[in-house]
Amino acid sequence: MRRLTVLAWISVLVVLFTGSISWAGDAEVIEAIVKAHAEVKPIALPSGQIAGLTIDQAYKLQNQLAKAILAKGDKVGGFKAGLTSEATQKRFGVDRALLGPLFKSGELSDGAVVNPKDYVRLFIETEVGYVAGAKIDKPVKDVEALKKSIKEVFPAVELPDMRFDDMKNLKGPDIVVDVIGSSKYIVGKRVPANTVDVSTVVVTLNMDGNEVNKGKASDALGNQWDALLWLVNGAVAQGWTVEPGQVFITGALGNMIPGKPGKYEGNYGPLGTLSFTVK
Repeated sequence: MRRLTVLAWISVLVVLFTGSISWAGDAEVIEAIVKAHAEVKPIALPSGQIAGLTIDQAYKLQNQLAKAILAKGDKVGGFKAGLTSEATQKRFGVDRALLGPLFKSGELSDGAVVNPKDYVRLFIETEVGYVAGAKIDKPVKDVEALKKSIKEVFPAVELPDMRFDDMKNLKGPDIVVDVIGSSKYIVGKRVPANTVDVSTVVVTLNMDGNEVNKGKASDALGNQWDALLWLVNGAVAQGWTVEPGQVFITGALGNMIPGKPGKYEGNYGPLGTLSFTVK
């Protein structure tokens, strides 16, 4: 009898405990992220607020967040890939690369000055960029078909913001929800796409004259055009329409490094150079 009484009390305590757990709703999570962006404050992990958050659910939330950002007067500037190496995918518990929109308000030009105070956690990535020359609203068959819709290429630097308050327990779905850290990105000199073999690009990034990163074109999903095809078709699959003039950046060449103060210059070989300053 005593054993049954103890088990009964345990059952009651379990019910009381589980009933006290409060999971946030989608709208609540998105509202909190929008507010955190505006105030440049860390955001709580969505996976800690939504039980069993999956990648597919995360993309639906990303779409809601993007719509909230666009409703404030911004525009889509293009699209970005993230976690394009096996090492980063493994680190955040996913088996695929991720994607999200870039916003026009985040576009910077060669020679830009970047203020870390505009970020929760500033990082730097050297990438290859592409400019759409045609509208794309359905999946592209292959690389050859894709090349007909790409007008220009350029050296790019992405300046993602890892805005989470808990980097230790950060997971892939969390990164997806917060638009893959989308913040600012630097667009270098554009050149016709048919004048450069992007597969040969090797980039070296120096800070105050010292090398801080080096990468090659194949670091992004193994092949630049394959990476771009995946990104374009992934954006379309998420319900986006690619418009002429929008840009794509296909993932980090080399490492994602912390955005420390200094003067940076990237040498992209056949794509030329790009420079910027972090205050």
